[in-house]
Amino acid sequence: MTKDPICGMDVVEEGAQHTLHFAHETIYFCSLSCKEAYARQSGMLEPVTKKGVIRRFLEKLAQGNEQNYGSGPPKCH
Repeated sequence: MTKDPICGMDVVEEGAQHTLHFAHETIYFCSLSCKEAYARQSGMLEPVTKKGVIRRFLEKLAQGNEQNYGSGPPKCH
């Protein structure tokens, strides 16, 4: 048995479903979410960010405003 590095749960190595092979070492996880969390923390996996229609619109609007007016505060103050 080994311990999951994320949650500390005991994992049976034989027949483990969630493993990660890194630098000649096998790391065992209790679940897919722990495996993904470890991969994100170690830099192996980029964080997943979903952007909806409104968020994409607001980001595009902010970029346009920054190009036209700069990123500083208004000049009237």
